[in-house]
Amino acid sequence: MAKFSSLFSSSSGNSTYLSCSSGSLLVDAGVSFRKISAALRGLGTEPDEIEAVLLTHEHIDHIRGLRAFVKNTGAAVYATASVLEYLTAHDHVPPQARLFPVDGRPFAVAGMEVRAFRTPHDSVGSVGYRFHTPDDHQIAVATDIGRVTEEVRRGIEGCELVMIESNYDEAMLRNGPYPYYLKARIRSGDGHLSNPDCAEEVARLAQCGSARFVLAHLSRENNRPEIAGGQIEQRLTSLGLRPGIDYELTVSGPEGIGRLIRI
Repeated sequence: MAKFSSLFSSSSGNSTYLSCSSGSLLVDAGVSFRKISAALRGLGTEPDEIEAVLLTHEHIDHIRGLRAFVKNTGAAVYATASVLEYLTAHDHVPPQARLFPVDGRPFAVAGMEVRAFRTPHDSVGSVGYRFHTPDDHQIAVATDIGRVTEEVRRGIEGCELVMIESNYDEAMLRNGPYPYYLKARIRSGDGHLSNPDCAEEVARLAQCGSARFVLAHLSRENNRPEIAGGQIEQRLTSLGLRPGIDYELTVSGPEGIGRLIRI
């Protein structure tokens, strides 16, 4: 059985927990060590049980707590080579950290087969991850994506559970307080994914067999859980799919989902 939980999910900080019979890991460590530790203990897990932190990219809301987490637990760090170089150059990892570069080739962490896939984001090296557990469950994490490319589609298609970004409501962003340059960055193909674009991708995934979805990285200023979730449900209803029967939808807030999803 695999266990999955979004611990934190917003521009203030991101971290996701995944475990199976062979081990446990985190995707990102974007809040303090204290907060991550408290969230893990709330799920019945100790921080030193985490074997590795897999980073999607180097933005501060994904690495804020990394140095302290690695220093206190000895967890290994996986990321693209360019992100690892950034971490070392900017003192975001302790000197003794075990650093492992990822590319498109599969690798093993916590007994799971993992593949990284490139994601379009304004980063030195942004990726998502696809996990294959020993008991044959497949889970994908794809956040901070300006658009859904073919590589992203290959990375997430066919997974039982997909965590995907639903960052902003178009009207809220357009009419909101952000300066023009920031709105343009968010809307760009290397920025973040809108609710409608997320809904279309979730609909495609559902038609390909995925049944569990976690919406992630919702903007505090430019989105609401009921808006993002409502657009997904409306789109899936148009396909004749029923919530709780044909699919399960979870919307992650800034403090995560506060529970384990078991597969």
